[in-house]
Amino acid sequence: MNFLVYSLIAMPVLFLSYRISLSRILIFTALAGIFILIRDISEFPYEAIVFVFFINAVPFIAEASRREMDRYKADMRSDFEVVKKSYEDLVSQDKREMESNLEREKRMQQVLSLYEISKDMSGCLSLEDIFSIFSATLKKSFRFSLSKFILLKDSKEMEAVYEIKMGTQTIKAAPDAFDKELVKIVLNTKKTVSICRQDGHEFLRRLSVIKDFETLVAIPLFSEKELAGILYVENMPRRHFENFIILTGQFVIQFQKVSLYKKVQEMSIKDSLTEIGTRRYFLERFSEETRRSMRHKANLSFLMLDLDYFKQKNDKFGHLVGDVVLKEVAAILKASLREIDIIGRYGGEEFAIVLTETGRDGARQVAERIRESIESTIFKAYDEVVSTTVSIGISVFPDDGGDVESLIESADKALYKAKETGRNRVC
Repeated sequence: MNFLVYSLIAMPVLFLSYRISLSRILIFTALAGIFILIRDISEFPYEAIVFVFFINAVPFIAEASRREMDRYKADMRSDFEVVKKSYEDLVSQDKREMESNLEREKRMQQVLSLYEISKDMSGCLSLEDIFSIFSATLKKSFRFSLSKFILLKDSKEMEAVYEIKMGTQTIKAAPDAFDKELVKIVLNTKKTVSICRQDGHEFLRRLSVIKDFETLVAIPLFSEKELAGILYVENMPRRHFENFIILTGQFVIQFQKVSLYKKVQEMSIKDSLTEIGTRRYFLERFSEETRRSMRHKANLSFLMLDLDYFKQKNDKFGHLVGDVVLKEVAAILKASLREIDIIGRYGGEEFAIVLTETGRDGARQVAERIRESIESTIFKAYDEVVSTTVSIGISVFPDDGGDVESLIESADKALYKAKETGRNRVC
């Protein structure tokens, strides 16, 4: 019977020791002990005292156990936080490594892409071809509203403006007020102009009054230390500026190469003084035009021109004056001809002209017009005033010859006749 009573008291004590505070369970055990002592002290003094001691010790044992458990939990929680932090650090480091690898891979792809673009452009020898590759890459790799390539002549005049827009073909456009103002700025600074509206810029006010924009990057293109062009882009995200400048750098290198090639080519086909074709280039074009006339059974006229008494005037006034006369005579000849006609400097004071699809009557009219223009022109050079006349010989394909050599020979004979019969005439 006592065992059952003690068990019924001990079980709640054990249960409550882990559920309520120590002070409350001690009140409960004190009351339970008093009850046991009153009930059993006379009959079972030893068992009653041991049980009372037991039920009063249980809360302390439970409290100690609970505190030990709390410390264990706290240690476990602390260890868990350390492990968690280590794990998060590893995840963060792994993420950074992945981002770094992706960035390196992205940069590698950009380098490879730039290499491919550079390789493609390096195989081109015309400005149109390299600009076509550049504009295609620009539209494919960047976001922007408008880009323009301004080609300059003599570092000042705008020779041509090419316009690039997303989703449209590259077109040749007329320069606007914005282009003109930007050219003035770049001519003054001679360096890359990078403008972001939110940051402000010394040139922002000058340009924004003409056109509203958020960002602008304008890069000067130099050829032999002379400003030859300007490439600019509007409303490109700022984070793309660096890559755009790198891409443009590749274009600049190829642009300089093409400009140099063009200059060398012009030197080989154009006379440096008169800026008309050299004798070699003229004869090549003459041969091509003769073959074309032969295929199409069309007329062709050849004019051989020689300035009268030029050697004597050269000796009298000097070679510098003579050079001015030659240069201005060449300008008169170019102004007197059509774009389809061919002109070249044949010798010292000799010029040659091919009039395509022109018979003898038409050739004579052109020759007379040239002769009269030169005769009526007063040449002013280095405080000297000089006038001159010209003798012209004409030959016509196929009447006077079926090839270049025979046409030249026939025109040379006609020129000799003009000289012998008084000069300043057409034969």
